[in-house]
Amino acid sequence: MARRRRRVGISTVDCVRAPPPLRIARAGGGHSGLRLLPAGGRLLFAAVAAALAPRHHRGSVDRSLAVSRPGHAEIVGAGFGGLVAAIALSARGWSVRVHERRPSLRGEGYGIAIHNNMARMFAEFGILDAVLAGGMRIDRRDSLDRNGRVVMTRKTERSPYRIDRQHIVALLAERALAGGAEIRFGSEVADAAPEGAVVLSDGNRLPADLVVAADGINSTVRDRLGLLKRRIFGRDRGVRINIPRRPAEIASDAAEGTAMIEAWSDKRRVLFCPVTRSEFYVLLTCTVGDRAAATSPIDPDEWARSFPTLRELFVRMRDEADWPQSHWAHFQTVRLRRWSKGRVAVLGDAAHAMAPYLAQGAGHAMMNALGLAAAVQDAPTIEGGLAQWERRERPLTEHTQRWTRIYGTTMFLPAPLKAISILVEKLPWVAAQYVRAANHVPTGCDPQWRRPL
Repeated sequence: MARRRRRVGISTVDCVRAPPPLRIARAGGGHSGLRLLPAGGRLLFAAVAAALAPRHHRGSVDRSLAVSRPGHAEIVGAGFGGLVAAIALSARGWSVRVHERRPSLRGEGYGIAIHNNMARMFAEFGILDAVLAGGMRIDRRDSLDRNGRVVMTRKTERSPYRIDRQHIVALLAERALAGGAEIRFGSEVADAAPEGAVVLSDGNRLPADLVVAADGINSTVRDRLGLLKRRIFGRDRGVRINIPRRPAEIASDAAEGTAMIEAWSDKRRVLFCPVTRSEFYVLLTCTVGDRAAATSPIDPDEWARSFPTLRELFVRMRDEADWPQSHWAHFQTVRLRRWSKGRVAVLGDAAHAMAPYLAQGAGHAMMNALGLAAAVQDAPTIEGGLAQWERRERPLTEHTQRWTRIYGTTMFLPAPLKAISILVEKLPWVAAQYVRAANHVPTGCDPQWRRPL
């Protein structure tokens, strides 16, 4: 599969694409005609009468062709949640404009896990094969103690792939553009009105039937609307970064299988695994007060005190990582009074940020974005649809937030209890809590879809 440079809005991003299937969706925003999305990914606008549009089309993204009330949406933020909202709303006949304050899609790059819930959504959008082509299959997870002794090994079944974040974002942006969405870079939203409008930093006011705020953990829209209930700062922080892989490591994977390594010691945690054939993904976690550990770049000697067998990895991180593109983040849990106000919905880290331990932050952002599009499509009013959306999606989201924090407490346990905490994960009931979101069928996805990853 060829790698190519693709223009996305005013920025250039790298991506690997598999030809998407032909999809037909009604044009939103008052247009009469069809948007045809051919395999090459270029948008072809055809002046075909809406009456000629087929009423049914294979592929669940297009099951909502018989729309009763397509409208216009202004979306704030071009991350996972914002782009999926753009894809899902466009597929249901809405006209969509996405505002991204940064000059391009490029930002902090790191690997994320692809669980079954995410795979279902990528399949809905016709990009699953292209997503998986940009990552690595992980065969097992090894949990280590401070001396490198394996405490537990588990076969990786439910989330066997690790994919580079930028690869996925590029594919989502392409799908959003192919569906007719507009992405504006360098467009900063300063406020949103509950009656349905965004106000740009230059004062320009843009009306909308629906506003989706997916503008991150420091969301301006959320705070201007007074929706924040609680912002819980954890006792931990972390940094995510990629480093080059070596030929010997690639050969070892071929012979022994690809492993994700997780190690705990001295209120510190290390997780690393291949994310592409050429790169490792590494996540370091420590306490907020551990200033000796949380440096940029890291001090290999300091980290080797806790994990002596991993010293070479820490040296490589110091010498080979792109530290200007990474930062230590204080893990937070965000909870809102409600997820919407009037015609404005808030999702992603702006509404339900969580620590990365269960690898479901992006998953919930995308699930809730897809669920939002389904809810407003089916409801008689936007406000009613948003209320139904929150009732349906919020319980699972808060379940994941709670169990993410529980998993993270392992770092603070004394050494003997760390091993017990790791082994407890094998108990069926505990394991089920950790993977409830990963095994969930997102609203708007085909429940009959089956494809082993």
